[in-house]
Amino acid sequence: MIALPRFRFNFKPLVPAGALDKVEPRKVLQAAQREILKQIRTRIQEAAFSPRAKRALSKGLRTRIGQRSITVIATHPAFFPLLQGQKRQQMSWLTKATRPIPIILDNGELIFRNASPRSMARGRWYHPGRQNSHVIDKAREATRDVIKRRIGKAVLGQLQYAMKKANK
Repeated sequence: MIALPRFRFNFKPLVPAGALDKVEPRKVLQAAQREILKQIRTRIQEAAFSPRAKRALSKGLRTRIGQRSITVIATHPAFFPLLQGQKRQQMSWLTKATRPIPIILDNGELIFRNASPRSMARGRWYHPGRQNSHVIDKAREATRDVIKRRIGKAVLGQLQYAMKKANK
């Protein structure tokens, strides 16, 4: 079984102490849940993946709301190399392929090749590696900004209401 990455972040440090007492935390977390999924899916759509990969990655996300946090659960195995990065390595498993392997060249041309033990011994069939993606981090920052604005508006509205009530 593949261990899929889990990401947890706490929204409590976003606002001053006591501010969440004035706003319903459950509603704030639900809004944050919707926003984080929206931001992650937006970042995935902006990435240079095939449409099929984008759909699979977008569907491969779940969230769970805790008391004061939201856990984003990546259920698709492709998230692991996407988020953790992938080192350069020889793709020795390609020797088990029963059919020719399709390769898309830089100019967009599609060719087919066979991976043999001989070509592996010559040092071919290396995956170039991949830098880790900061999809979750970027989405988290964007969500924090949105939630800060929403909480600020809600607290301001409650303060204005309290001031009007106190002046009566």
